[in-house]
Amino acid sequence: MRQARTAPAAARAMIALIVVSTSACSSSSSNHAERASDFRAPQTGSLVQADALGNTVIGGPARTALAFRFRATWTGSVVAIRCYVIKNVNGRTGYSKGDGGVMRVTLQADSGGRPHMPSGRNLVSATFKPADRGFFPLLRFRKPAHVVAGRLYHVVFSNVASDPARNYVSINALYSATRSRRGPAVPDGLAVAELNQVGGGAAAWQTRRSRPHEYYLPIIDVVGARPGQHDGLGYMEVWDPKPIGSRSKVRQILRAPGGPTTRVDGAWLRVRRLGGTGASLVLRLERPDGGALASAVVSGTAVPARNPGWVHVRFSKPVSLEPGTSFALTASAAAASSYEVFPIRKGTGFGFNAKTFFDGGYAQFNNGRGWIGWDQWGGHDRRNSDLQFALDVSR
Repeated sequence: MRQARTAPAAARAMIALIVVSTSACSSSSSNHAERASDFRAPQTGSLVQADALGNTVIGGPARTALAFRFRATWTGSVVAIRCYVIKNVNGRTGYSKGDGGVMRVTLQADSGGRPHMPSGRNLVSATFKPADRGFFPLLRFRKPAHVVAGRLYHVVFSNVASDPARNYVSINALYSATRSRRGPAVPDGLAVAELNQVGGGAAAWQTRRSRPHEYYLPIIDVVGARPGQHDGLGYMEVWDPKPIGSRSKVRQILRAPGGPTTRVDGAWLRVRRLGGTGASLVLRLERPDGGALASAVVSGTAVPARNPGWVHVRFSKPVSLEPGTSFALTASAAAASSYEVFPIRKGTGFGFNAKTFFDGGYAQFNNGRGWIGWDQWGGHDRRNSDLQFALDVSR
């Protein structure tokens, strides 16, 4: 069952922070837009895509198990994981049943070959009873598990209740209706798999999808024994869209950190075209005051309309920024209500570490009355979401 965009009852896949620096900022413009499949470069940003949350029942009639794959970025120990457990709350149904069952979480080695599924060899495990509140538990393993940097591992969720068909909860992941066109490279190794066992027969792991082009990414924080050791993905919600066109604009605020000189060569944005607009989409790198650093134009026909999709531009002249410089990636269009974008929420308020999402800025919109952070769930000027974006960077 796929979950529509929802808020939890109380409502970071290591992603590098933006690294941009150099000499004087020069302005340039270009009408050069490219198909998303034409270019690949080192990237930074939110990198991931999502249309909504997608839940998977753990147990249930199909005795379903779920696996979140990640690539370890350190050699040492894993001591805990944080995930998103969802039950029937706020009038919703289909997420849980009975007493919720008994959840077992194991860390498993990878199969060692494509398609890189769980091997069945448990390195460590933990068991928990789903609570009525607190949907983002930190689950500590009984003992540390040893991992090796660069290798793939799987966090596997299963239901070990005596009657899992009648007692279960769900685990949430990020869901997209399609990944039919190429986008930024997602944080290395991330994937979601499921195992269904109907009638007691043999079952095999397979990529999680209910329809051919569906695409899932894990919501998980894998915690190491040492401070700063976190792998996974801590975006945990998709927010309502804002329009692009006429006076309405959106942007991602960014800040170049210290360090070696880096330049921005291009940009990606996940966006949807509205109606039959003929207005082009303009992507600009700007100073906070609106001064242009670079711009590029995407033809309206190159932007998907049925579902959001990635567009890519390469600037005619790379943009170089001094360490600590503030800037923004801005999207605009001449005609009203031409496009829309959906930001993704960072799990800062739910225990996810800043290393599991982009921590170098936040999303804003402007409806003609000035720039402000997103509004959502009754909140105003919220600064804990990112556009679905990426920047091509080089040194």
